[in-house]
Amino acid sequence: MRTRRSNANANAHLSLVVGARRGDPADRDLVVGLVAGEAWAMVETWNRFAPMVLMTARRSLGSRAEADDVAQEVFLRVFRKAMTLRDPDSLRSFIYSFAVRVLKSELRRRKLRGWMPFMPEEPLDLGFLTVDVEARDLLRKLYALLDRLSPRDRLAYVLRRMEAMTVEEIAATMDISISTVKRAVAHASGRLSRWIDADPGLAGLRKERRGNA
Repeated sequence: MRTRRSNANANAHLSLVVGARRGDPADRDLVVGLVAGEAWAMVETWNRFAPMVLMTARRSLGSRAEADDVAQEVFLRVFRKAMTLRDPDSLRSFIYSFAVRVLKSELRRRKLRGWMPFMPEEPLDLGFLTVDVEARDLLRKLYALLDRLSPRDRLAYVLRRMEAMTVEEIAATMDISISTVKRAVAHASGRLSRWIDADPGLAGLRKERRGNA
C-alpha cells in the first residue's frame, strides 16, 4: 500500500489557495509577499504554478494522487524557503527546482521499497492515439518500463520528451551539467526504445503513431 506523505498540517497550510486573487502581480511581487508571509501571495503562487507542477508530477509518476501529494510538498517547501531566492524574477525556476528534488526523492523511495507497477488512474496525454481500455493497459506497461530507469534518467527524459524543456533548462533545473543531461536522455531513450520494441503492444502503437504522423 502506498504511503501518503500529506498530513493535516500540510492540508491546512495549502487550504489558503482558495482565497481571492490580488490583481495580476509580477513574480517578483509574489516573492516579496511570500517572504512577508502574505496569504494572498501563497494563493497566487499556487494558482499560477500548481498546474505546471501537477502536470510534471503526473507525467513523471503516472498517478493523480501521487502528483497531488508531490505538489503539496513542493509548495510547502517553496513557502518556507522563499527568502532564499536571490533573483525574484526566477520564481518559476525556483519552484521547478523544488519539484525535481521532490520527484527524485519519490522515485528513489520507490526503488528502495521495490515499488510495483500500477494502473494509472486516468489516461495521460503522452501523444498516444487511443484512450480506451487497451490504451490504459499500454500506459501501465510504459510506466512499468519507466520504473526501470534510474531517477535521474527518468526525470531528464520526462522533462525533455514530455515537458519539451531545453537541455539547458533541464541542466539548470536538475543542477547537473548539459553533457550529463544529454547522456541521461540518450540513455533513457535507448533503453526505452529497446524495451518497447520487445513488447508487441507498445511496438505496434509506436508504429501506428509513426504511420499517422
